[in-house]
Amino acid sequence: MTLWTPPPAPLPRPAFGPDPALLHRLTPDLTPTQAQHVAILTPQGITANSAALAGALRFHRFPLHAVTGLPMQATDDGGLSGLLGGLVRALTPGKDDAEGKKGVAVHCRDEKSGPYRRVYSKPGYAYQHSTVYLPSDVKGEMKEEKEAGHGDTAFIYAGGWGGKGGAVDAGFQHGRYLGGPQDDWAPFFLVQQMGGPSAITVSDEKQAGGAPWRLLAGQEAQLTFWVTQDADLTVLSMSIQGETSVDRAPATLTLRAPIDARFGWSAEGGANILKRMTTIGQKYGQQNLSTGSFMKAVRWQSSQVGMTEADAGAWTAEHTGGYCTFPSNDAGAEESLRSDGQGPKWSIQFQDAGNETASIFLK
Repeated sequence: MTLWTPPPAPLPRPAFGPDPALLHRLTPDLTPTQAQHVAILTPQGITANSAALAGALRFHRFPLHAVTGLPMQATDDGGLSGLLGGLVRALTPGKDDAEGKKGVAVHCRDEKSGPYRRVYSKPGYAYQHSTVYLPSDVKGEMKEEKEAGHGDTAFIYAGGWGGKGGAVDAGFQHGRYLGGPQDDWAPFFLVQQMGGPSAITVSDEKQAGGAPWRLLAGQEAQLTFWVTQDADLTVLSMSIQGETSVDRAPATLTLRAPIDARFGWSAEGGANILKRMTTIGQKYGQQNLSTGSFMKAVRWQSSQVGMTEADAGAWTAEHTGGYCTFPSNDAGAEESLRSDGQGPKWSIQFQDAGNETASIFLK
């Protein structure tokens, strides 16, 4: 007689960081491709599904100032100082009124942290996807004048706001692995929380063969941002796809963060407003629109918007809440014009709401 022996229990999936249970909870709804490399952002830190990814990512926390209520700068800001100023200054909470308006009011104004181009949706969406070209300074398509001392850093990203705020920036930050000759674009995820923003960036000292933390500059990459609900948790997610900068291999990375329900983010669209952004971020309060930095041919293509990936369609004028360009070409102000007489600092080749090419010259 042979006694039946139950099969061994499956080993738990690996998790590295303070919230392994949350990582396990927020992985099953991902596609196999999205689930290859995953990290979760919480106020406690970053939890990733591999030791290599956990070691490459850096956690940042920006407490709110007791008087102003704005995020305070940190010594180690991961290069995000140029985004913190605009993260919460771009909007004010709106209120539903007799005309049926909902969501936050998005302002087109000087955010004192560098030039930007923003395309944002009407309220009511929970998914967006774009193909975007990531320029390269090796190819002469961009230059960040770091020696000017204003923190000039190029960012290309998506994100948005919940019905009552909770700003999110999710996308690419230009840089260099170990300061080498080949430039690249690393993912970042900056999320407003009740105690102040927290963020994921990639250490400029971390890169491994096949690892998806840094994408080669001078290529078209995929950027997706979406909102889901898991029981009592509202979850914001971003995913990038492209070719890595070191071994030129295709890779995917997914970053996720639960968001406080009080910000009004909704997996059903609700009053969410989604956005696409092109900017050269500068240190808040140290803005200089003539540093000499430039970035050409940031090409957004085939942008989609909807409730889910299955539901999404082409992002059209019908879905669009507005466009913001600072400095504005329409203002007629001297600050919007290049000092070399070559026209406006911003050049927008507009095809339609989901397809445009943006270039900025701080000259």
